Parts: sequence; C-alpha cells; structure tokens
Amino acid sequence: MPRNDGNKSQKEDLEKMELTFKNIQKNEKFLEENGRELTSHQVKDVKEHLSSKKKFLKETEGTIQ
Repeated sequence: MPRNDGNKSQKEDLEKMELTFKNIQKNEKFLEENGRELTSHQVKDVKEHLSSKKKFLKETEGTIQ
C-alpha cells in the first residue's frame, strides 16, 4: 500500500509556479522579438496578462515553503 505524501500538493504548486515563471520569460522574449508585428491592442493584452501572472507569483512567493 503506498504511503500518503502530505507534501505532494505543495510540490505540485511549486512546479506550477516554476512553469508559470518560465512561461512568463518566454512570453516576454516573444514580445521583444515580435512586438512590431502585433497590434497595439494585442501588445497591451499580453502585457496585462504577464503583469497579472507576475503579481500572482509575487503574492504566493512567501506562502509556499
């Protein structure tokens, strides 16, 4: 019978946060490289989405240890 890992949810949350951070970096790089090809409205939407993700990471950074 397998043991119940009490830290599994915390480990999964940390993995999600790390993946989110990597995705933010990829999106910022994409925005730098292809920003001229996008409309101003699209650039604004991407920047707003990235800022909300960064805010989420900043708020949850100290809560999961």
